[in-house]
Amino acid sequence: MTNMTILNVDDNEPSRYVRSHILSHAGFEVYEAGTGGAALQVITERNPDLILLDMNLPDVHGIEVCRQIKSSPVSASIIVLQISASSTTAPHAKMALDSGADAYLTEPVDPDVLVATVKALLRLRKAERDLSAANERLLQLNQDLHRSNEDLEQFAFAASHDLQEPLRTVISFVGLLQRTAREKLAGAELEYLSYIIEGSRRMRVLIDDLLRYSQIGQRREPSQVVDLNIVLAWTIENLREGISDSAAQISADQLPCVIGDESQLGHVLQNLIGNAIKYAQPGVPPEVHLSAGREGDFWLIRVRDNGIGIDETYFQLVFAAFKRLHGKEVPGTGIGLAICRKVIEVHGGRIWVESKRGCGSTFCFTLPANPIPSPAV
Repeated sequence: MTNMTILNVDDNEPSRYVRSHILSHAGFEVYEAGTGGAALQVITERNPDLILLDMNLPDVHGIEVCRQIKSSPVSASIIVLQISASSTTAPHAKMALDSGADAYLTEPVDPDVLVATVKALLRLRKAERDLSAANERLLQLNQDLHRSNEDLEQFAFAASHDLQEPLRTVISFVGLLQRTAREKLAGAELEYLSYIIEGSRRMRVLIDDLLRYSQIGQRREPSQVVDLNIVLAWTIENLREGISDSAAQISADQLPCVIGDESQLGHVLQNLIGNAIKYAQPGVPPEVHLSAGREGDFWLIRVRDNGIGIDETYFQLVFAAFKRLHGKEVPGTGIGLAICRKVIEVHGGRIWVESKRGCGSTFCFTLPANPIPSPAV
């Protein structure tokens, strides 16, 4: 607080001297001016934190001085404490505050009240500065984070794209070796070869998922109307084999139309329904039901299953890339739900899970409810 500077503006020299003495004794650095013109000059040269401004000045009225201070981008943030000796307090106070003054006092001002008022106003000034500095730091951090995310996504795209060709070569020649040299290899060698084939297959799926993840939001297609009922139909068709093998039952209420990328939203439904089938209760046919409802400016879509459920501890972890709650006994790359989250966030919504271990899960996500009529029932 003692580093703050004050400009004391008053044409009455004894009064100006007393106030300056009081404020200097309180630890402030004080500059003085006897006219409005001199005050504006000191403001330009010193940029004080607070101005103690008398209402009646010989050249420019204090109200006009305050108006000029507050209208300039350079000095608008300076705190103005207007002081008047007028007996008509209310009209002058209104004029002062309307012109931009931050506070108003009338003569005679008690020294303790003057210092306390100045300190209170300067605390606000410091808080504003701290907030502005914090906002600037936050903006810079957000910009740095945005650049880092862009760099990471570009790296993921480049790495996954460049890995595809050598991996295809490995898979092709391993397959060729398996076909041509099967009879020449011992049992252990055939086992090793099967490990290579399986590892290559998992790597190909992982690279494909990583490439898909890195592309979300990078090349935005023109917004289009997406009928989620149609998306669900081809999602079920894509999962037909898994649905048939597990005897899964997929049902849905009427789903809305939204604005977005049909392919990306299809990946969301395919991941969520596919996971419901994958993480079914042992010996219990999967049951998956999709529902939708309007909540304010958003559609809320729910995908409910009767699977093994998720412990509350892992509600956030399941949406992180490469985080898996199960071992190799359950196939997957651990990036499916991360893709879902990124797609939904790119579309302006959010996604979360409601679940209890052993009692199934409900994955919920929102999408903006644009002024598009939903399909007729």
